[in-house]
Amino acid sequence: MPLASRTPKAPGPVCGKAIDPAIVTNDWAPEFQFSRAAKRAFDIVAATVGLILFSPILLVASIAIKIDSRGPVFRRRMLPGYNNIKLLKFRTTVVSLTEMSTSIVTPVGGVLRRTGIDGLPQLINVLRGEMSIVGPAPNAAAPNIISSEQILLIQQRRRVKPGITGWAQVNGYWEESDKVIRRRDEFDRYYIENWSFLFDIKVILMSLFSKNAYSN
Repeated sequence: MPLASRTPKAPGPVCGKAIDPAIVTNDWAPEFQFSRAAKRAFDIVAATVGLILFSPILLVASIAIKIDSRGPVFRRRMLPGYNNIKLLKFRTTVVSLTEMSTSIVTPVGGVLRRTGIDGLPQLINVLRGEMSIVGPAPNAAAPNIISSEQILLIQQRRRVKPGITGWAQVNGYWEESDKVIRRRDEFDRYYIENWSFLFDIKVILMSLFSKNAYSN
């Protein structure tokens, strides 16, 4: 399924326009109740099976993190705008005396990041109903001065649960650089506007087998 060919016009900035947390709702696409229920049921089954299948990897990773460096096994990252979700991941950085973590990646953390294992604990977020298996990339950024186009996208994203994987990620747009984030937003918008259960299945298969996933 290709990215929509139409390119949105670049709007002018909306100076001083702040994102109101009140726009965040618990509603998310698709609009029909059956589709929402089917997606949630799939998330529960997939997360449960995933935790069972990956339990040996989760155990080994937890032990390796404790042996490799001082600090907690997990890192919790607060995501404003999604009912204050605490995104759960394996800790991959060094812990300082004053901070939960620094930007220095540990040897074990480097392996966890390259293999994507650091994100497996997010299956717990899925079981809690805070995330979905497939959805827009979790994004904590909420700039105060942005364009009207970006405001619309933020409103759309916050109606949809963030995903462990997504249409942007499997196409290689998962990093945090400004250039990648702009392209990632385009792919996230396309996913939100064109969601279907088969689309989710395609994203999952691409996550497992595509060479483009997490390669950018």
